[in-house]
Amino acid sequence: MNQQPLRQAAASYHACVESWRFDPILHFQARLGTGFAVGIEGRRRAPLYAFSGRPCQFRMQGGAPLQVEHGDLLFLPRGGAHRLFDTPHAAPLPFASIVAHRSAREGLTYAVDLEAATAGTAREDREPATVVSGSFFWSERLQAEPLLARLPEVVHLRRRNDELPWLVPMIDLLHWLSNVPEGGRGVGMTEAVNALIRHVVLQQLGHEHHERHDEPAPTAARSDARLLPALHAIHTRPEQQWTMESLAGLCHMARTTFATRFQQHTGVPPMGYLARWRVQSAARLLREQRMSLDEAAGRVGYSTGAILARAYKRVLGTSPRARAQSPR
Repeated sequence: MNQQPLRQAAASYHACVESWRFDPILHFQARLGTGFAVGIEGRRRAPLYAFSGRPCQFRMQGGAPLQVEHGDLLFLPRGGAHRLFDTPHAAPLPFASIVAHRSAREGLTYAVDLEAATAGTAREDREPATVVSGSFFWSERLQAEPLLARLPEVVHLRRRNDELPWLVPMIDLLHWLSNVPEGGRGVGMTEAVNALIRHVVLQQLGHEHHERHDEPAPTAARSDARLLPALHAIHTRPEQQWTMESLAGLCHMARTTFATRFQQHTGVPPMGYLARWRVQSAARLLREQRMSLDEAAGRVGYSTGAILARAYKRVLGTSPRARAQSPR
């Protein structure tokens, strides 16, 4: 497969994903041994899983099992109830109870070892285990990003896919960073999983263009690349008073052509995308820099905190105060 169209299509989104940062609920590395079944019932929790060791099965609630192997990656951007198991009929152990009662911890990173059957055996003498490393995020915070909201319910990337040369080193890094007793002790996990999410999104969007049936991939890639100036402007200068005309002008397109192309390639209209990015940027400023509403409003392009609060409610479905106080 010619990778040039995929690289061209993905390049037009770099300005968007480069500025993303998602705060995790927690990181973990779980040694699941053999004969296990783990259940994730919380629908709001969106996991990113990196697998090593023995293969196992994954199944969304109500769906068919999916085989996952050493070096594979699973990402569930919308969350949803699911199971990880190697024994189909075993009663699933809730992951929440595993984290609460069976783990060591370093910061946000939990080390879980469920190899109870060989608890008295040195690790080097045990049978190979299934090891899962990764992170959980709040699904609604991921879905607030239009490009992430376009991903399928389950993203499954396979280590044996030669078209993904970045997957192997990034998953290996994730396993080492999340190893609390013997590896990176969780230091750098947030940065690593954010980088991994960015690359997953770029890869998925690139294939989305390649697999289009209504226009050839090279044309789709070139058309999409023309949107880069507007996307870059929105993500790097949200405080400016952008209009449909000014954004279209950056791309040297007519207003109608620009609006149509933008919605085709991001899933939302240009001004809706701008509003989402401004609110997401304001949310980070409020959370990470403890700015006031008025201060954050000025940084992202709103004249007052009251106007920002109304946009916040419209985009995220809650007030800035309620979101700041919500459990992490």
